[in-house]
Amino acid sequence: MKKNIEIRTAVKADLDAILELDNRVWVDFPATREMIATRLDIFPDGNIVAIDTEKGIVVGYLCMMSIGYEPSEFPSSWMEITGNGTIRTHNPDGKYMYGVALTVDKGYQIGMALQVYGWALGIKYRCRGCYLGSPIPGFATYKKEHTDISVEDYVFREKRRNNIPLDPELAYYHSAGFKAVRVLKDYEPDPKSLNYGVLLYCPQIFCHWPFVSVIAWLVKIFGFRLLKALGV
Repeated sequence: MKKNIEIRTAVKADLDAILELDNRVWVDFPATREMIATRLDIFPDGNIVAIDTEKGIVVGYLCMMSIGYEPSEFPSSWMEITGNGTIRTHNPDGKYMYGVALTVDKGYQIGMALQVYGWALGIKYRCRGCYLGSPIPGFATYKKEHTDISVEDYVFREKRRNNIPLDPELAYYHSAGFKAVRVLKDYEPDPKSLNYGVLLYCPQIFCHWPFVSVIAWLVKIFGFRLLKALGV
């Protein structure tokens, strides 16, 4: 990560900068002002920004919320899970974190660093693990060449070497410890994914440990290197 990148909890003064980032990255379906403002109101700790301190702009944004769903209880669509993107479905007593949004500006490789801060947040709140929904942008192209393939086979059976998922998005999250749980039909409008999404999960072993604030702080400093060293 570049030395001029600062990652911290977002504040309400970051609202316009987060919106500008979202409009740069998600041109076809950016978040609305209401979505971002409500997220900042409902769960301030769950909003994390990365700032390019030389340019003075927000170049990364992560939003998390707490949920009580078990895998079989998850709604299919991102809009239903997240309360239309506002996180009004946030459950302060929930046992799990859910990754609502991860937005990274072009030219910045900070997605994994933002995820580390999200992981530290789950440790701080003693969550059992983290869920997130992922598109599968390689599916439409793969299905053109393999017309008989089902989405379940594409997600759960088609693998690269070392059991890495075939889809590039799933492979990215696999490197952070996330595993596919189930397919979500009509997850979000996305022709590349044929509107499918995948529910992913990564357990969190520190939920019953003492001194979770210290562990969360260490994770922010050492990142996934610490988690791998501990066998997580």
